[in-house]
Amino acid sequence: MNLKDIVEEVNNLLDYNPDLQPYKDATVRTVNRHYQEISTQSPWLFMQNVTDFPVYAAVVPTATQTVTITTPTREVVFTGITPSPWWEGALFTGPDTGQYRIRRVVGSSIYVDPAYQSGSVAGSASWGITFDRYALPSDCSEPLGFMDRENDRGRLLFMDRRREEELFLNADDGGHVFVLIEDLHISDRPPEYAPSIALSAGGTLPVGVEFEYCYTFTLEGRESPPSIPVTGAKTTVANRTQTLTDLEDTRDSAALRTGIRKNVYRRNKNGNGRWLLLASIALESTTTYVDDGSVTPSVYETNVLAPQEPRQHVRGYYTSNFDEKFELRYLRKPRRLQADSDVPLWPEQYHVLLVYRTLQDACMQSGMTGQATMYERRANDVLQRMKGKWLARSDKNIIRQGFTYGGIGYFERWGNPRKTG
Repeated sequence: MNLKDIVEEVNNLLDYNPDLQPYKDATVRTVNRHYQEISTQSPWLFMQNVTDFPVYAAVVPTATQTVTITTPTREVVFTGITPSPWWEGALFTGPDTGQYRIRRVVGSSIYVDPAYQSGSVAGSASWGITFDRYALPSDCSEPLGFMDRENDRGRLLFMDRRREEELFLNADDGGHVFVLIEDLHISDRPPEYAPSIALSAGGTLPVGVEFEYCYTFTLEGRESPPSIPVTGAKTTVANRTQTLTDLEDTRDSAALRTGIRKNVYRRNKNGNGRWLLLASIALESTTTYVDDGSVTPSVYETNVLAPQEPRQHVRGYYTSNFDEKFELRYLRKPRRLQADSDVPLWPEQYHVLLVYRTLQDACMQSGMTGQATMYERRANDVLQRMKGKWLARSDKNIIRQGFTYGGIGYFERWGNPRKTG
């Protein structure tokens, strides 16, 4: 069942379909709320993914690898070495021994936060890059396991901050990573205001279509939640260009470049299409964007507006002295169902669960408590069948005894597990 089928099934069982866009939007929001909640509440086999998870050794410069910083600035220019994209989010230690978070890598330059605190320097080899934390994939809801297959060390231990604080795994200790520690969950603010929009002559946008626009910020490899969307006037034969204005100027209070990019998204409102990436604006001072139809956004999944939840980070212990690559297995966060053709990432026989949960909410809101109770029972029955079939046996929620620290090395001593769901 795609999103259109789910909404039509809800309307059919309610015997109510006013054919109003606000009503459909409300129904879609309810469907997505249950879809995202159920998808992330358990480690479903069909919601898991595996990807490479690299860790990096600190970058120590040679005498010919230098930096030039002309204050006041947030930009650091390198000579003799090209900054790598994975430096974004790492710490830059400057010639003044201060540490700055790398927001963006562009060519031979990086942009740091905060602005450089000392005087200008030219051709200095007194700098370094350290990787104190690593961002998990943007669609990661929960890490389920880290494996070191390259060095045949098997499954690595993953622990939370509280346990690390009790054991005091010092970040100054270097070596091979054998423990991954839960670190910060970071979220970024969205643009403060919706952009303005105006329809003008010329262009090649399709005729008779209402397009909706929003934009986000990108920094340190993370994407912010979107701005409030704005809808343009319907295009005509003569007027087929949409101009966005009042995009936020992302320079800092001193008008310095910050490295924050703006990503502009567009969707076909008439066809209930997806939010697709239209353009990425690199210059912070740019506050306008013209959509004349010359850019056709890709429908590839990486260009679809993704859920912007707090981005989880981890750090390694020991702090890595080597470039290594692990295998990460994780529970995916589902993308919102946006277009009529979008299909839940579930086995098809369980799509009806979203119908029942949506009907339960609709009946409860209308005061039909008997009908709401009936759909709740039906939904619970489907959910139990889905749990019995599609929960990884070893990943089911269990109650265990506490973690015990061994005198020689680190190991886990658990009591007998008991299933809870």
